[in-house]
Amino acid sequence: MTVSPEIVFLATCPRCQCEQLQHGFTAADLMGLLYSGYPIEARCASCYKSWPVELRKRVELGEVVAAVCGLRDHAHQQSEVTQNFR
Repeated sequence: MTVSPEIVFLATCPRCQCEQLQHGFTAADLMGLLYSGYPIEARCASCYKSWPVELRKRVELGEVVAAVCGLRDHAHQQSEVTQNFR
């Protein structure tokens, strides 16, 4: 059984403007959220606010997941991710 690696990323809190490391997402988790169109929720450890990451961050995460998973048809998949949010 293959274990999906954890993806850690930075997100800036819209309330207090602190950059926060986001943990707890595996590549498989993110792939599922990206392809289904569900929000990726970030959380601030300073002010406890939660928010959905913006489209630009979703695109970046899609690129990271594609690289980690070795996806070959990256351009087509990236297009699908972006179209979910238009």
